[in-house]
Amino acid sequence: MQVLKEVKRGARISGTVTGKFYTFKGIEKYSGKGRYSHFKGIEVVVLQSDKRKRRMIILFPGPLLLLVNADLQWLRYGRLPEDYLDRYWSGNRGVPNLYEYESHYKSLARYIKGLTVG
Repeated sequence: MQVLKEVKRGARISGTVTGKFYTFKGIEKYSGKGRYSHFKGIEVVVLQSDKRKRRMIILFPGPLLLLVNADLQWLRYGRLPEDYLDRYWSGNRGVPNLYEYESHYKSLARYIKGLTVG
């Protein structure tokens, strides 16, 4: 999250599919609506995609951290690291929209890796 706090609003982030991009909207506090009220107040990352009906994409730090710590080979389209599968595919998802947003998480993880390598 510390690295993301240095990213400027409006930065373009490449998607996992060629030609797809997101816009970095910043870090916000989660509103905690509905059945995920236990997340109220935690910091989440907000991306925007003009190609989606629901343009704002809210990403949680837990899945993102696992992907940022994974090798780049696992961040390609259609691949996921074993730690991620064990944690989030074992029936204990616990994160809103996780399956729908996996490619968004991977795209942001690759972007963060690009900022921190070197």
